[in-house]
Amino acid sequence: MKFFKSAALVILIGLISIAVAGCGVSKNKYEALMNEKIALEEKVSIVTKSRDALRAEYENLLKEKMDLAAKAETAISEKNALKSEYDKLLDEKVTLKAAYDKLIGQEQSKLVPKN
Repeated sequence: MKFFKSAALVILIGLISIAVAGCGVSKNKYEALMNEKIALEEKVSIVTKSRDALRAEYENLLKEKMDLAAKAETAISEKNALKSEYDKLLDEKVTLKAAYDKLIGQEQSKLVPKN
């Protein structure tokens, strides 16, 4: 009976030592997984910051594009207004030139004696 108690005690000590040794492996595995998780969280943080920076840069570029489009539209409107003014002045010049030529023609006809 004493032998069975001793054998049971040896088996119990063996099982406890196996359990304790297994915990060490699990602890190492847990620490490795925690370190990996922390590294992945840092990578996610960096990627998120990069994404936010790119989004902000995109929004700034979009605003600049809209500003440039508005400036271009204003410049085109001014160009069209100036062209319209130029065409109006050109028409006036042509009209005045025609009137001038008519007056010069009349003056010359008065100066030239009729035979």
